[in-house]
Amino acid sequence: MLAFSEHRRSPPALSQIRPGMGASRNAVRKLEDRCREAGVKMTDLRRVLLHGILEAGAGATAIEIWKTLRTMTDGHPPSQGSIQRNLNLLVARDILRRDVSPDRLWHYSIAPERKGRLAVTFVEAGTGRKIPCRMPEVAALLRRAAAEHGLAVQAAAITVTPVPAVGDADIR
Repeated sequence: MLAFSEHRRSPPALSQIRPGMGASRNAVRKLEDRCREAGVKMTDLRRVLLHGILEAGAGATAIEIWKTLRTMTDGHPPSQGSIQRNLNLLVARDILRRDVSPDRLWHYSIAPERKGRLAVTFVEAGTGRKIPCRMPEVAALLRRAAAEHGLAVQAAAITVTPVPAVGDADIR
């Protein structure tokens, strides 16, 4: 069994990645955007980890990702515990997919992006009339709120009531 030193290290930074190593900036940026949409705060450790995940390739184990990061950072990778905690978070937020092989090893790969748009509908309380909400920021807010509780939103209906006109209010 491999033994890993768990002493404190300085936090990893993108500047520690050796020149010519690391994933393409475009691929990392897309993953960072997915992380933000899912409510995952981007830290230096997570940015370095995203590079390692992309470089290790689909189906890599946590050890393989760690070894890739060790090579990329000239022997100064994040600790195994930090890597595993962040992998678990990314799996929970549907950014990564974890598959178990017959030999009981966890293999990680980028989860496919959701193709469908989130359908948000306003439902008028009194009449039941349905009004589609075409505001992407509402869908992003609902996704972020659900992700904080470990959920994924498929569709949402918000019950609304009509606002009385200025002259219709009962003034006492």
